[in-house]
Amino acid sequence: MKKKVLALLVPALLAAGTAQAAEIYKDDTNSINMMGWLGFAALNDGNDTAVVDNFSRIGFRFDRQEKNGWRSFAHTEWGINMVTSDDSLKYEGGQLGAEKSSDFLFNRLGYVGLAHDKWGSLTFGKQWGAYYDVAYTTDVLNVFTGYSVGAYTFGDGGLTGAGRADSAFVYRNSFGSLDIALQYAAKQNGDVALFDKDGMAIDDGSHISFDTSYGASLTYHFTDKFKVLAGFNRGDFEGRLAGVAVDDTNEILGVGAQYGSFYQYAPNREADGLYLGFNAHQSKQNELVAGQLYDSTGGEFLVAYQYDNGFVPSFLLSYQDLDTDENTAIKGQWTRQFAVLGLHYRYSNDTVMYAEAKLDFSEMDDKSFEALQDNNYAIGIRYFF
Repeated sequence: MKKKVLALLVPALLAAGTAQAAEIYKDDTNSINMMGWLGFAALNDGNDTAVVDNFSRIGFRFDRQEKNGWRSFAHTEWGINMVTSDDSLKYEGGQLGAEKSSDFLFNRLGYVGLAHDKWGSLTFGKQWGAYYDVAYTTDVLNVFTGYSVGAYTFGDGGLTGAGRADSAFVYRNSFGSLDIALQYAAKQNGDVALFDKDGMAIDDGSHISFDTSYGASLTYHFTDKFKVLAGFNRGDFEGRLAGVAVDDTNEILGVGAQYGSFYQYAPNREADGLYLGFNAHQSKQNELVAGQLYDSTGGEFLVAYQYDNGFVPSFLLSYQDLDTDENTAIKGQWTRQFAVLGLHYRYSNDTVMYAEAKLDFSEMDDKSFEALQDNNYAIGIRYFF
């Protein structure tokens, strides 16, 4: 029973961005908790250096014990832009691109749900999609993270449903060692931020309309520490990108594996020893580069070791290859590949300092695109609450 309860709680913990919360109120029926962090980083994009916000956020979790073994809950979370946006820095993709905003507050998550130990959980609203179960396995570093997991198309993946899905219904349950997630996302419309081949923003009124989309994931636990995952997400869309009408299908199919827990997303942010994460995917019309969507193949591998003295060295390999031909805007090879060397220091469970370096070895026939894939460096701090 305890393993099943944990399986139902894990997606909520991921959604909160942290597995520890500050209790605001609690009685025999209701509880309210606050969670989140404030983070800053000095980021060098290969040309300039600026202090940027590091995915700061604040969220509230409301839980209520209902009758007949049911629980109801609600979760809200907002991103906080603690630093004025510096448009001179050029970065796209991953969480850096998804979180780039000039707004002081912006919506990250907002959903309500019901859960039962036997019948599973059903959630409604903006939440991490079923496919993100696969993508999460390597999307845990502090700065250079999420580039090749396939979840952040059109920003935060809200339109496609593979990332922070908009207007989604997600059902989760566990059957022994197997966890399942089924997702339905209602029709969505949204503006799309585009960037040219020099990495500069294009404001041309590009927009996308998605029909209903669907997703699912399966997770099999071989042991308490080791699990394998598979997932997919699919939806039809139409609209205009860079002045060109589009009408196609977006889909992604991926597999992953995970060993251990990464400390920032573990209960009470307590984890030690080895962490391994892996995911790989093939996708259709899921990578947006210079105003055009591409089919692609991607994958990431992460290894980290969490020492008792607080140090957490890590090493990430990231690979993304676009499917180009004579009909695409990009001709020839476009392969983004890089390594990330990281060193985090857990001064306490609530204060983390870190340094990360992105070392690029991309191969692209168009050197103007390759020039954007420069070495990047960052140092920063996160204060959890």
